[in-house]
Amino acid sequence: ESVTKIGDYAFGWCTSLKSITIPETVTKIGFDAFCCSSIEDITIPKSITGIGGDTFRGCKSLKSITIPESVTKIETDAFESCRLLESIFIPKSVTYISDRNIFRECTSLKSIVVEDGNPVYDSREGCNAIIETATNTLIKGCKTTVIPNSVTEIGNWAFLDCTSLKSITIPESVTEIGRYAFEGCTSLENITIPEGVTEIGECTFRGCTSLKSITIPESVTEIGNWAF
Repeated sequence: ESVTKIGDYAFGWCTSLKSITIPETVTKIGFDAFCCSSIEDITIPKSITGIGGDTFRGCKSLKSITIPESVTKIETDAFESCRLLESIFIPKSVTYISDRNIFRECTSLKSIVVEDGNPVYDSREGCNAIIETATNTLIKGCKTTVIPNSVTEIGNWAFLDCTSLKSITIPESVTEIGRYAFEGCTSLENITIPEGVTEIGECTFRGCTSLKSITIPESVTEIGNWAF
């Protein structure tokens, strides 16, 4: 019989596995299925409709991955700690992306592109980020992100543990910065919060150990626990 599912931890900690091709009979990939630091290349078949939580977490040697147009969901921690992954292309079929840690510790990531025509997300103006179109919320960024002037909110965990982020300009259109948005950005040195932001959320800049200066506008009335 053909394989239809790759189980939880199926290739976990296979330290010599470098490449794998998943057959199109497979319709489901389990939790932490490819948690192996040596894998460099993976082909996801069109039979897969979702990338589950932690699926590629810890694939520290993964350089590229192609998400097929059959995929509609990307779950929590899907690509966490894929430290050599430089680019990712989100097809227009993807209508759900978790706001939790999908690119956490992806320190080489420099290109994020959402395909034109996606009904939920976009990467307007070549911003190298994922923006929720309806709310103008930037939900995921990387070290080369340029926040467009149309963005009104930086989402929770947007740049979490983006240790290669050195600088970012927050446009005046932004009125809300989410919890943990820049936590662990250890290379970030300076940041200016625009007038109009009223609250700095919990842990927003916690762990930003290189932060030398920050400008807080008079509009801010509340600073959350462990914000800095």
